[in-house]
Amino acid sequence: WSTSFAAPRAQALNLFFVTARETCVTYVPLKPEITIGQNSVGGGVRRVADRVFDYGALRAIDPSTGERKWELRYATPSLAGVMSTASGVVFAGDNEGFFNAFEAKSGKKLWSYRTGSPVWGAAANSYMLDGKQYVLIESGNTMIAFAVPEK
Repeated sequence: WSTSFAAPRAQALNLFFVTARETCVTYVPLKPEITIGQNSVGGGVRRVADRVFDYGALRAIDPSTGERKWELRYATPSLAGVMSTASGVVFAGDNEGFFNAFEAKSGKKLWSYRTGSPVWGAAANSYMLDGKQYVLIESGNTMIAFAVPEK
């Protein structure tokens, strides 16, 4: 953590945070070919529109109205999970290999760390140990833990 990182005071924002992927494809079923020890799929996609329309974003949505409060677009579509905390911080990774902390109320980036691998399919976890809070993220084949500063 940078010493300039400061989490906002806890408050109930009543927001839902999600990584979204905007694209235009048709999903098609495929008969899976199953081979022991190999991956298999039961479907695929057929692109309907030009890739220019593809993008990913971290969004804050008001679940009672569906209104989008803020959105941060990623350079490439991301499939990483999102974790929000009671202290008003949202953690999310991206396909560029960055693990980021954002202010939940505004979406302002508070902190960023280059992990060395895309953060794909993983959401951060938080835990307490000996009175100190940690945030853990998986990136590639690595688990990275960060200690959260007290202030």
